[in-house]
Amino acid sequence: MAQAKTKERFELQVEQRSEFGRKATKALRRNGLVPVNFYSGGETAYSFVMTETHLRDALHSREQIFNITIDGEQRRAMVKDVQWHPVTDKIIHMDFLGVRLRDIIEIPVPVVAVGSPIGVQEGGLLQQPIHEVVVRCKGEDVPDSVEIDVSELNIGDAIHAADVTSDTFEILLADDITIVSVVIPQKLEETTVEVDEDELEFEDEEGSEDSEDTKKDGDE
Repeated sequence: MAQAKTKERFELQVEQRSEFGRKATKALRRNGLVPVNFYSGGETAYSFVMTETHLRDALHSREQIFNITIDGEQRRAMVKDVQWHPVTDKIIHMDFLGVRLRDIIEIPVPVVAVGSPIGVQEGGLLQQPIHEVVVRCKGEDVPDSVEIDVSELNIGDAIHAADVTSDTFEILLADDITIVSVVIPQKLEETTVEVDEDELEFEDEEGSEDSEDTKKDGDE
């Protein structure tokens, strides 16, 4: 039901940070640079700078685990925290957390619906209330996304968290949570009115009696 989509890891381009303090930080940001920290277990944190453009490229890559070279050694890192400017929406600080590929980690990944549902072809509407899930897996098995095949869904069908299984990761979501479903469009539901046949016959009978009475009155 679910597939893990992975690709070559994005390489973080970092430079050692040499100046600290409020003035130095402001100067960095004016020059399009962002202070970043790298943490890993009990190690001392590393302080770097990266260009904001490169950081945005990293985030837009939708990868979950990045490569980063520290002291000549290639390591792995995941995003721990991102701080955004409240007005300009620029990245003003970012923290990365070191990841060992054999460690079991929990990390959010996007959910991607794949295929054209049968129910949509018949007039239904695909709904996807869940666009991101937290998965538990080894660092080396972290997927860039969880792909869910929706092509066989008919109107009224749904895929729940319990239906999404994988040999390499576990989704940390209650089994009964709906991830995707195909429903009748709301406007169509609103225009569909059930008619009670007995009530319709009663109204027809009343209408006939009214017609007879009107006819009698007219004859008189």
